[in-house]
Amino acid sequence: MRKHVKLSVLAAVLLGAGGLLIVLFTARATMALSAQSQGPGISPKQTGGLKASKSVPDQKTIVGSSSISANASNAGNNPTPISTPGVLDERRQFALGMIETGNHDGEIGGAGEVSRYQIMPSVWRRYSDSRDYHDPGVSLEVAREHWVALYNMFKRQAHREPTDFDMYVLWNTRSGYYSTREFDPARIAPVVRDRAQRYVNLVQWGQNS
Repeated sequence: MRKHVKLSVLAAVLLGAGGLLIVLFTARATMALSAQSQGPGISPKQTGGLKASKSVPDQKTIVGSSSISANASNAGNNPTPISTPGVLDERRQFALGMIETGNHDGEIGGAGEVSRYQIMPSVWRRYSDSRDYHDPGVSLEVAREHWVALYNMFKRQAHREPTDFDMYVLWNTRSGYYSTREFDPARIAPVVRDRAQRYVNLVQWGQNS
């Protein structure tokens, strides 16, 4: 009888211990699942109530960075444009004056051309009443106006944009010379072609310097 009672007590103790182990295991599993759902080892309390780490950029930051990168890329693909041959800018002024007179304002050509740009007086009078051919400011104004007139004439007759080569041929020859040769560089005199190419080289040198 005592032996039976001892076995009953032992069985009850073992069952109680087993139940306690089951309860403890269940509690630990529940805590682990809860921690996993809150994030990798960081609770809202540890981050001051923030759910996202400050080291991770938000969407606004990412969009802003993308915009900056895109703008930088566009700037690289769209450099500042240079003027066309139809504009007598500083590079072309220098090149034209160098080819014609070495940029000497007092030069007078064999046919009576005046100023550093060697403009015929009859052409000069179309644009200015001044006879101060030695004044670089006045001569530049006249040269610019005549340059534009030549540019417009070329576009109207050739039906295309002129190159720097074309513009110098127009400048260096009499009216109608280039058009009678159908604006074909291969059909102009070698001396004109050589001077025009020297002008182009000077313009390109100025662009790259």
